[in-house]
Amino acid sequence: MYLTSKLEIALRKLSQMNSQRILKRDTELWNALQDYLNKTSSTGCGYIDYACLYETIRKSKPVEVLECGTGVSTLIIAHALKQNEFETGVIGHVTSMEEHAEWLEMSRQLLPPQYSKYVSFELSDTIEDRYSVFRGVRYANIPDKAYDFVFVDGPKYDSPLDGGATFDFDFIHVLRRAERPVGGLIDKRLSTVFVLQQLLGTDKVKYSAVAGLGYIEPCTKSDLGTLATSISSNNFTESLRVFGNSRLSILKNR
Repeated sequence: MYLTSKLEIALRKLSQMNSQRILKRDTELWNALQDYLNKTSSTGCGYIDYACLYETIRKSKPVEVLECGTGVSTLIIAHALKQNEFETGVIGHVTSMEEHAEWLEMSRQLLPPQYSKYVSFELSDTIEDRYSVFRGVRYANIPDKAYDFVFVDGPKYDSPLDGGATFDFDFIHVLRRAERPVGGLIDKRLSTVFVLQQLLGTDKVKYSAVAGLGYIEPCTKSDLGTLATSISSNNFTESLRVFGNSRLSILKNR
């Protein structure tokens, strides 16, 4: 365990250095990022998160992005969309959700004006929501748009009903309404990665311990199957073992 921890720390340091190199290649982005970091009190993400988010948006070229938790990542997404527009001529947009008015206003004030056309900020309370046997927390007032990418870095996932720990429900909320594939990135929220792996499988949802990020491959609502309306012992039969411990999975009826 000690050696694993030491190796993970070393690999994370290397990843941090490489992430800074990636971001520095784009002078406009790097300068805007440093200026933003010098002014903000947000500490939610780091250079690994910024680089992974930037490269993912640049590669997948989404048109409608849902950002759960506004902040420095809003700048990263907006710049990536700006670069995508330069290449493709398609104007992408990010809807940035936030539950705290002071954080939202700070982000609105700090966002450089050249990115304003790519971003809309939305203040929203949170509510508890459920899918099959899982309960989570999501923003209550997510605008109804055809999102094709979700970045999960909020809201707090303590239940507003009883304070119990849950997970971030926003990706499921988007996916169960989606008419086209939706991809995503999850920042350091292991309970969210865990639940999505149970619902969508590890082929669709992967986690990097070094980056501290969950990667969601493009999914459709059909990947959720019928678990919301139909679940029984039959869902678990394929994971049962006669010898040894049975690690139960509910993926059969996806």
